[in-house]
Amino acid sequence: MTARATAKGWTKMADPPKLTTQQWNTVGLLGVVLVVMAVLQAISFNDFKDWLSGIGLDSPAVWAVGLIVAEVLAAVSLFKLPLMNGARMFSGLLALLVAGFWFIQNLRLVSDGAAGQLTSSGLFGGYLEQSPGWWTVIEVTVLLLWAAYSVRLTSWTK
Repeated sequence: MTARATAKGWTKMADPPKLTTQQWNTVGLLGVVLVVMAVLQAISFNDFKDWLSGIGLDSPAVWAVGLIVAEVLAAVSLFKLPLMNGARMFSGLLALLVAGFWFIQNLRLVSDGAAGQLTSSGLFGGYLEQSPGWWTVIEVTVLLLWAAYSVRLTSWTK
């Protein structure tokens, strides 16, 4: 296959994957969760930025904007929309990266013993606060597995 043909495949507009209604509901719900996370983080931007600073990330404003944008773009592939093949794959990759970020950060907080010092796990900015602990690690593990399942369904199902 030539480079031109490969590039054409990535930029080809494609219909949404053929999934059952139950699969679309499962995948779409994750998209809604990611959008809600992004909106609540944006509304409480200063709290979210302070939380990112509190866990030791340099340039918390840059991280906050990057995470919010990544969560919104990640949600795009999880809705029943026609997209270019490359855009759907990029969006799916972002879903995995965002879920992986939350998994790693919550696991790190709990394993370092810093979880008790924070009042929020950061997932929803300054809203729906839940102190990081083993329950939040389980929650973000479910988020990561759910993202992997959803990306697999939307990327490789014909």
